[in-house]
Amino acid sequence: MAIRGKDEETKNGMKIVTNMDGEKKANEKLNMQTADLSDKMSIPQINKYISAYQAGDPVKDLIPPGLTKPEIEQLQKLADKRS
Repeated sequence: MAIRGKDEETKNGMKIVTNMDGEKKANEKLNMQTADLSDKMSIPQINKYISAYQAGDPVKDLIPPGLTKPEIEQLQKLADKRS
């Protein structure tokens, strides 16, 4: 096998790419989406939402108007990640 790049090799003439840092990239993407969310909510608002979500309290009133469904899902993922 000839090495062409740091993550590339060839085998039988076909390119093989390894994905050893996939988890790192996924975490960076999650952090980037959380940063996008902080444009619409302050950190204390996000923390209040997470506390209420983890306690099982109603969170409908804590969600600011104009938040999209993917952003709400991001809040839930963040709350699950912090538990």
